[in-house]
Amino acid sequence: MTPPEDVPSPDVPPSDPWGSLLPAALVGTARRAVPDTPGLPAPDALGAPDAATALLDRAALAAVRRAAGHTPHTADPVEPARHGDAPEVSTAASGHLAEILTARTALLPEWLHLVARAGLRAPAAHLPALLDRGARDSELRPAVAAAVGARGHWLARFRDSWHYLGSHGAAAHFDPRVWDHGSPPERRRALAALRRTDPAGARARVAEVLRTEPVAERRRSLLAVLAAGLTTDDEPTLSTALADRAAGVRGLALSLLSRLPDSGHAHRLRAHVRDLVAPGPDGTVRVRRSGLAPDGLLHDLALAAPAPDGDTGAARAERLWTLITHAPLDVWTELVDPDPAQVLARVERSGRTDVHDALVNAAGFQGSAPWSRALLASLAPDVGGHLARATKDRRVLQLSALLRPLPPGERCAWVCAALERTHDLHDAGYLLRVAGGPWTPGLSVAATRMLLNPVTDGGYRAVCEAAAEHLPPDRLDDLTPDLSGISPENRRLYLDTRDTVRFRRDMHREL
Repeated sequence: MTPPEDVPSPDVPPSDPWGSLLPAALVGTARRAVPDTPGLPAPDALGAPDAATALLDRAALAAVRRAAGHTPHTADPVEPARHGDAPEVSTAASGHLAEILTARTALLPEWLHLVARAGLRAPAAHLPALLDRGARDSELRPAVAAAVGARGHWLARFRDSWHYLGSHGAAAHFDPRVWDHGSPPERRRALAALRRTDPAGARARVAEVLRTEPVAERRRSLLAVLAAGLTTDDEPTLSTALADRAAGVRGLALSLLSRLPDSGHAHRLRAHVRDLVAPGPDGTVRVRRSGLAPDGLLHDLALAAPAPDGDTGAARAERLWTLITHAPLDVWTELVDPDPAQVLARVERSGRTDVHDALVNAAGFQGSAPWSRALLASLAPDVGGHLARATKDRRVLQLSALLRPLPPGERCAWVCAALERTHDLHDAGYLLRVAGGPWTPGLSVAATRMLLNPVTDGGYRAVCEAAAEHLPPDRLDDLTPDLSGISPENRRLYLDTRDTVRFRRDMHREL
């Protein structure tokens, strides 16, 4: 009986080489040549002494590939990362990063900053872990983008959760094809390139996106590109975004408009404040109770209109808070008193803690150094009491935002003075954190004194954590081995703090 010419194997894809090898095995290599099977080495490449051995070798390769679940397919070759990347950090610095990623995660922002400042890039072996960190923490993304180099940006193309990296920075030039067909991060980078060379063209494209893009996050991402080189010419586009159906888009538009004190929007907010606020008798401030909010005010504050029966006290309080936060602060010195400190004194005399807190928020949000100084001076005599009341009322005292507009020396001096007035180490730890960095020698000495001679045990951990992250590494020798002033319960915290500062010193030396 003559065997059939072809005996196809059931349930085998046509592209699977098994379907070609099986008939040759059934009829024998004396009657049929070893078939050419794409995807496997050529018959003579394996160095088999005869056709039968070559067939068995190829069958073995095909069997292993089938067992592994290989699916035959074709793909375009991956374009390699470009050459000319920044130099990689040293082996010692790479070892520090490995420890930071596993055990000292709070130090990652500082490490990334040092790498970018030195013009280096993170080691290739740790790029996936860094990109994952950025995917989980949006505040870390700019630092990650600056430290991973061209190789990191190349690698980010291959996983959806890493595509955020393409949203940082600008492309070399605007490519209309990328704008029309690219991924969302690529389109954002292309728009940023256009914003540099043709602000009006970029603004027109953002306006089109606001009309046609159905995904709110994409509208918001592209609107954010206008933050670079923001001028009053952008006001019409931003005003359109104030009516967007997504709260995130409206909030971003309001935030950008608040950076334009000479815009029509800013003048309207000043007019809204004048309608509500006026000097009162005996050095007080009167704040009129607003009725149903007009549509113009709601639009200017990016707030949704309440239901007819939903204009409650909470809704009115939200409008007042938002208005004070975003209206230029110069309207208060025009209406009440030329001196911000006197404005605050009048507000406090009126018992309007809601207005005072909103002004604190406004000074931090708008980055006004004169108002920050006035507010910090009003808080300084009883900063502990203010912190306690904020905790009781479940609100946040915006000390960090108030301190941010000040130079580092002035910021640290205010915190030093506040530390002298508090004996609560919880408050001290909070104050040391909001001071930010770099710490001045005076603040470093004050923090070290608290570590070595704590007034109480409660809150000692908060001081240790702040010192571990912010004490300048060159102050390590101030953390002496003398533990006589520290209770046995807190000695481990102190030793851990000293170890972290030593680690940071080594980290700085390597970078």
